[in-house]
Amino acid sequence: MKEVKNIQFLSLKTPDRIFGIERALVKLFIKPLIVVVLFLVSFGLVILPKIDEIKNNVSVISDVNSQIKMTNQKKSYLASVDLEQLNREAEILDKAVLKEKKSYLLVGVVREIADNFGFRVKSFLVNPGEIKDGSSGTLKVATKEMATRMPVSVVLIGPSDKNLDLIKALENSLPILFIDKFDSKSLNGISELEMTISSYYIPSKNDYVSGNLTLKDLQLTEEESNLLSTISKFGTVDGGVNEKNGPTQFIDYNRSNPFSL
Repeated sequence: MKEVKNIQFLSLKTPDRIFGIERALVKLFIKPLIVVVLFLVSFGLVILPKIDEIKNNVSVISDVNSQIKMTNQKKSYLASVDLEQLNREAEILDKAVLKEKKSYLLVGVVREIADNFGFRVKSFLVNPGEIKDGSSGTLKVATKEMATRMPVSVVLIGPSDKNLDLIKALENSLPILFIDKFDSKSLNGISELEMTISSYYIPSKNDYVSGNLTLKDLQLTEEESNLLSTISKFGTVDGGVNEKNGPTQFIDYNRSNPFSL
């Protein structure tokens, strides 16, 4: 009986059709199907990562070439710049702002200008509160704090016929001054001018990276050139600041009171 069963088992044949398709036709497509599957697997595991790597390399090469081109352009531009003129412009810009973040320096600047027109400082307040135009106390560029605005309130007394000359001198001086508030009273040829005057102080911080500057950043715009041309005609006031020794310091001599016991 066992031998009969084995003979019957060996004599079993696969069906002529598989899923309704002839067996010979299925065998014909098995090898191409295996090749396609292997290709898809290798494409996903090997070829695609290589394509991405090639794209990244092309992007890096393009960026490097762009930086080289920009560097050569900046180099050519800087080589054509007049260094003496550049130094003069840098000096003008340096004088356009206060050298230290101290309000009494601004008072000294105002007092020096006032002395030239026969005015004297009656009183001053170095913390006058909010500026009239409602602007904040800082100047920001690209969300970075670039300069601090420092206002002072002063009361000046002097000849009435010099009022206009004094105002013009204040508006045409270096450091650049802004008259935020102005009020005047005159009696018998004498004027009392109450003003809120402000200027800017720029800290000596190097937050920028020179390599990030574009050629456009290095070149002056027409508006900037006109501004430099205008302020180059302004008068320079040091406000008691000595270039070598720095600002004049207040000295307390601590004199004793002779009337005390």
